[in-house]
Amino acid sequence: MKDTNRESGLEEELKEIKQQKKLLFKALDVLEEGIHMIDSGGRTILYTRGCEKIEHSKSDYVIGKHISEAYELNDETSVLLKVLKSGITIKNHHTIYITSQGKRVDIITNTYPIYANGRVIAAVSVNRDITKVGELTKKVIKLQKDLYSGQQKRRENANGTVFDFQDIIGESTPIKQAIHIAKKFARNLSPVFIQGETGTGKELFAQSVHNYSPRASGPLVAVNCAAIPESLLEGILFGTCKGAFTGAEDKRGLFEEAAAGTLFLDEINSMSMLLQTKLLRVLQNKTVRRVGGNKEIRVDPRIISATNVDPIESITKSHLRNDLFYRLAVTTLIVPPLRDRLDDIPLLTKFFIEKNNKMMGKNIQNISEDVLEIFSKYNWPGNVRELEHVIEHAMNMAEVSDTDLHIQHLPPHLREKFMHKHHFYKDYKVQNLPQTLFDIERDIISQELSKNDNNITKTAQALGVSRQYLQYRLKRLDINK
Repeated sequence: MKDTNRESGLEEELKEIKQQKKLLFKALDVLEEGIHMIDSGGRTILYTRGCEKIEHSKSDYVIGKHISEAYELNDETSVLLKVLKSGITIKNHHTIYITSQGKRVDIITNTYPIYANGRVIAAVSVNRDITKVGELTKKVIKLQKDLYSGQQKRRENANGTVFDFQDIIGESTPIKQAIHIAKKFARNLSPVFIQGETGTGKELFAQSVHNYSPRASGPLVAVNCAAIPESLLEGILFGTCKGAFTGAEDKRGLFEEAAAGTLFLDEINSMSMLLQTKLLRVLQNKTVRRVGGNKEIRVDPRIISATNVDPIESITKSHLRNDLFYRLAVTTLIVPPLRDRLDDIPLLTKFFIEKNNKMMGKNIQNISEDVLEIFSKYNWPGNVRELEHVIEHAMNMAEVSDTDLHIQHLPPHLREKFMHKHHFYKDYKVQNLPQTLFDIERDIISQELSKNDNNITKTAQALGVSRQYLQYRLKRLDINK
């Protein structure tokens, strides 16, 4: 009897374990990352749906097979087999490999040993697909090179840049001071650190400094440190050697590409602290060692770096090494935000209008006084870039016959924020609420009609209502155009 009860209990326990295992596998299949586990013999015992998506394969094909059967990998090239053999975790490993079905896979993987009773019984890897990211990064670098060579063909003394100081629009004191300081910095080869909010034109200043410098004939190579994954950024900056990781090729990094010119590191505070340490070493020694290589290559490009946040705050939050900052910020240029140079808005607006007239085939000549007043009161968190987008939006809204931009052409967030301030205000003696509201609505619509030369369509746009609704309210309020 006891044996029967014990056997029944074991069956229930086994059933529960199987159910938990089933639920666990279903949970793992939800993850976008691929989970791949091998046993002590190197055979796959877990292959989640994430792996299937990354490799365009099926678990039935991989489960039970040795790594070398399912992939073109061996003890030296398989991270899983390496970890199984060494018992040491390998993190953030970049690898490119070919499945036995011919699928090229580009992943970042974290691989861990599984211990039991003091020995390694399995290894598991968590894989993130970066195939598309890697392809996009290569395209960005190729476009930079194409731009450089293409510009050389199109104009004399071209070096891959588009802007110089004459392209910086403004007559205000803050922008004139910034240009004056930037020209001083440009004459020498000291590193320049550019600080400015998003949209202020940091890259425009970086290109202008390069073009005003003794290295103007050399290339300016730019990289946004926030736009490229850390695992790829090191190879892009310093280059790679064949064999550094599976699929790696001998390739020059951006330091080598920019050796006779300038390297522009945008959003430097987004770079990992580990990579910042390696960058500091390169700047100190003026040599670079490609990823996977042991040869020191002499490099000495001029460095221009930039950040859109306060660097001291970044140092405090451990986003930026203080010793790297002081190495980069030998000279510091602060680009003023648009709210500190509001006097430049008419000039900037004229430039953006002319630019969009050519693109859209329109004939806008100016902005109304009401729009200019809004522009002068707005805080412009997106700076010059936001102003450019606001003008482009307004130009899209304007009719082909329009010659001025008005409030109704502006983006909704500006209309809603400021339009009510442009209605006149008068004191209403409230004796009868319905009648008072009737009078207020009548006054508002009458003013907008007058402001828009009795044009029903434009008045409806300015008030945010349909043309049919406005016609109805004109009759209801007894407003005679």
